[in-house]
Amino acid sequence: MPAMEVMCWALRNGTSSTEIIACATREGLMNANARNVFRFATPFAENGGEARALAAMILCGFEPPAQQVEFVDPQTGKRYRVDFLWRTRDGRIVVVELDELVKYRDPQMMDGRTLGGVIDDERERSEGLKRAGVDVIVHIRIDDLYDLEGLKQRLARVGVPLRRR
Repeated sequence: MPAMEVMCWALRNGTSSTEIIACATREGLMNANARNVFRFATPFAENGGEARALAAMILCGFEPPAQQVEFVDPQTGKRYRVDFLWRTRDGRIVVVELDELVKYRDPQMMDGRTLGGVIDDERERSEGLKRAGVDVIVHIRIDDLYDLEGLKQRLARVGVPLRRR
């Protein structure tokens, strides 16, 4: 998972995958694990936690998700970006949101809101996403990434598609 964090960070900051692969090859670091990281890494992971979650979902065998997809709440006009998104075979939209606890503790992230206000805003966000067409929202935390079997069961239960080999 750390390799995915590094690769996603490098891609997000403008380094091309060609440059990274060439460097890894030159340094003798190219192996099956490195090839998988290069295959699935994206510049769309906004932080290390999202890169780690992407790696965990790939390790669980799921299709790579779309990332940072924007929805507009038709009732309020508010725009929301989701961390991870899949369209299931039956047409449903499943979203996974990585919830880091810092947003409930860090005064800068709380932006002057009380804890209750932050929770209310999260609830309103979920309702807005549902109004915009999202069928299922699964909230995960970093701790969930250490139990891959539990994560796999949870996401499979809501229909997240498995990768075809």
